[in-house]
Amino acid sequence: MKRLFLTTVLALWALLVFAQQTFDLEDHTTLLEEFFDADTLNAYGEALWEPYTFADELSGRLSDDGWVHTRLDTILYYAAYDIPKAVVVFETIKYEQGRMSDGAQMSFAIFDKNSDGGWRVERFSKHLVTLASSFYGGNVGLAQFGENQWCLSLEMSWNGQGVYAEYMTFLNLEDLQKVFNLTIHEDNMGVLGENSERAYAFDKAIHLLPTVETLTGWWEFDLVTQGTEPDDDVERAVPANMVQRYAFDWETGTYMKVCR
Repeated sequence: MKRLFLTTVLALWALLVFAQQTFDLEDHTTLLEEFFDADTLNAYGEALWEPYTFADELSGRLSDDGWVHTRLDTILYYAAYDIPKAVVVFETIKYEQGRMSDGAQMSFAIFDKNSDGGWRVERFSKHLVTLASSFYGGNVGLAQFGENQWCLSLEMSWNGQGVYAEYMTFLNLEDLQKVFNLTIHEDNMGVLGENSERAYAFDKAIHLLPTVETLTGWWEFDLVTQGTEPDDDVERAVPANMVQRYAFDWETGTYMKVCR
């Protein structure tokens, strides 16, 4: 309990310190040093640091050289309520014998731009999610779901036992909580030929509806599915073409299916 309390105090103290200073987002070295208390940067632009909380020990992906390796992956810019904002995306990677061994732990720092042109931290979440490294099929982007409603989009692919799938998760940039996730593609062509009755492949896409007025400010959307899907009852693939309407629900903070 004492250790948990100390970790919480350190996190709050760090956020308070960040809130009182501004950053130059072009200065990647300072961003890495400040957010990860880095001891040094290597030739690849990776911050090398040691875990200093219990949470860091659990999720820090300590490499076999004794350091945690974190690099700045990308910076995403957007605007909400006419305020310029940015998301700095960091990834922490574990190395074993010089090679990446696991998925990357993703960290996110969200900034807004003040009248003096400096960037001030709104929130910082260290090692929030695990995602494949950008070199191995993991992608982070922005998705707009309303005039002033934005999400992080996290995309990953998976391939195993002849099944290939691509997934997408959306995190609300106001609190970094999940608002929706979906499988955007899946097929089993790797295990069955296209002529097999059990072979299937489907794609899903979000069609936003910005012209439909909503009380929440979040746009409704249609989730469109095209292709085929497996049906165990008949032991073959069947058509999977459908359209489902979704709307944002304030109580859950997520998109829910609309009954109609």
